[in-house]
Amino acid sequence: MITYQGEQIEVWDAHAHMGARQQLAIHQVPRIMAFMPDEMIARMDQSGVDVVTPFAIGAGNKTDYADTNRLIAQAMRDHPGRMVGYMRLNPNYGVEHNRRLIEEAAAAGLRGIKIHPLIEHCDADDRQLVYPLVEMAEHHKMVMLFHCGMGDAASPDRVGNVARDFPRVPVIAGHSGLIEGIRRVVEHAKQYPNLHMDSSGVGWIPYFCESVVWAGPDRVLYGSDTPFNHMKMEVDKIVVYANAHLKLSVEDLRLVMGGNLKRLLGISS
Repeated sequence: MITYQGEQIEVWDAHAHMGARQQLAIHQVPRIMAFMPDEMIARMDQSGVDVVTPFAIGAGNKTDYADTNRLIAQAMRDHPGRMVGYMRLNPNYGVEHNRRLIEEAAAAGLRGIKIHPLIEHCDADDRQLVYPLVEMAEHHKMVMLFHCGMGDAASPDRVGNVARDFPRVPVIAGHSGLIEGIRRVVEHAKQYPNLHMDSSGVGWIPYFCESVVWAGPDRVLYGSDTPFNHMKMEVDKIVVYANAHLKLSVEDLRLVMGGNLKRLLGISS
């Protein structure tokens, strides 16, 4: 919880990595090779974060992420009320293989699917490899989270295409398209009410403020990208620094810091 204008506000982190890997994925420095459930809980407690939606840390080697998906499902059971896990998929393993993984993950209580098009070398809107997985997400009422930004495969336009073609699936543009893509993500969010964006990695405060003002406080989610960015740093980015310009009401800040994510997950309490 955080306190704002004398009110208690729940904090739900929409973008967090968990697990271990054998080598770096793309760009991570320093060498963060593992971030495990107990470390996640400790960081949440340090940062005033109530609930997190973890997914597998990026792998530099080829993997289907099945083992880490199971680790996250177990972490949910070990830390009830603190984690709502997502699975991670590599679309290149093929539709049938990933269909089995989705069924397993849904049965284990995982509530979302994360795809990183750049790491997996697959376009976000690939109709053969990705769209059948989004169809399954719709069937299981799962959220779809895409890394968005840094390359064409993960462009705002491709993520926007997914939101357009699957209007009943909550789609999150992770990192809001980063600096180069955030305005384009906002344009798509204006068109597609199921498209949301998370705050993780958006380092320039004016662009983050634009996303809230132009798309609306009901379309932006607090996310940290932990362990690469610290949860507390990302909380302060919104609550202290961006809000110096935005001056959000209590209810609007409540949406950004957790209410929107709870709505996408269908959690009312």
